[in-house]
Amino acid sequence: MRLRLLAICAAVVVVLAVRPAIADEPAEFHIGVVASVTGPFAAPTKDTFDGFNAWMQQRGLPGKKIVLQTLDDETNPVNAANAFRKLASDPQIALIYLFINSNSAMAAKSFASEFKVPIITGGGADVLGIPADPWMFKVAPSNRDYMIAFSEYIKRKGYTKVAHLYSTDTFGQYDHTNLDKLAPQYGYKLAAEESFAIEDTSFNAQLTRIRAANPDLIYSSASARAAILAFKQYKQLGMTTPLVVAGSAISEAFFNAIGGPAAANGLMMMTQRGSLGDGLGGESAKYLGELKDGMGGRTPVFFNVFGFDVGLITAAAVTQSDGSRQGIRDALEMLKDLPAINGPVSYTPQDHTGQDARSITLGKLQNGKPVPAD
Repeated sequence: MRLRLLAICAAVVVVLAVRPAIADEPAEFHIGVVASVTGPFAAPTKDTFDGFNAWMQQRGLPGKKIVLQTLDDETNPVNAANAFRKLASDPQIALIYLFINSNSAMAAKSFASEFKVPIITGGGADVLGIPADPWMFKVAPSNRDYMIAFSEYIKRKGYTKVAHLYSTDTFGQYDHTNLDKLAPQYGYKLAAEESFAIEDTSFNAQLTRIRAANPDLIYSSASARAAILAFKQYKQLGMTTPLVVAGSAISEAFFNAIGGPAAANGLMMMTQRGSLGDGLGGESAKYLGELKDGMGGRTPVFFNVFGFDVGLITAAAVTQSDGSRQGIRDALEMLKDLPAINGPVSYTPQDHTGQDARSITLGKLQNGKPVPAD
């Protein structure tokens, strides 16, 4: 009997010794991620993860251990919808990220309210934020915001003929629709309108027709692999008409594929203000410094900044809620002018776009770093 009592006491001592260590462990916070780990949108997705990982390293969620469950949509809308449904069905997951393009994000939006899990999504298409789905929250400005900023630049430069190279997916179509509507208001015309599918590998025919139209300026809505191939073929054709690309075109993979940052010197880009770095001031400058530190001193590109801003939005929503799906959703919808690198983030019940035209600028690349365009 005495030996049994000693054994029980020893077991109690062990439990008491272990319990404080268990109590000190942070609670797990589970986030599901639908990401284009492979496929044409893989490069921007990698940059997004790099930016988000920098946020986790520099800030994270105080008192919580973030656990990511990631599914690859292979840059395919059907796969994105299936991956979203699988993640949303897991009761442990309190929040879902969509690190995918607009086309795939639209496929997931149709199921957003069915599962009632808050979503923070990438993608520039207007329709991702307006009309607002109660459970889906976009980050980047809409296509219209970008095209207004682009049209203002065209007007300032006195250009009258513009060519547009755009994808037939959701993002490209919204870019083109907005440009078509804005052209008469800003006094220019679309001299060439050339489309492509995101799987295309040759753009020579479209670029040849654009060259024949003799525009003052070319705008390309291409991103990821299509942006790389279109730019290389633009250079191979010896085209000299000024080219402006979507901010989503510029990534580490873009520079690696074209022969290094210097090969893109002079290329202009529609981008968010965080990409310019210097002179941001305030909270934006502080966050940008943290992002650079978290990336080992590398100069952030467009999607690095996006990933870090997703983290800032997440922290604000989680810390201002009870951590439940409903609580996080409600906290997201109440965010107003939340400071972020690219610009303030606001949501209303009618508009879940997030950032707006205040965050957009036109940049020009110099050795891989964007500076304000002329």
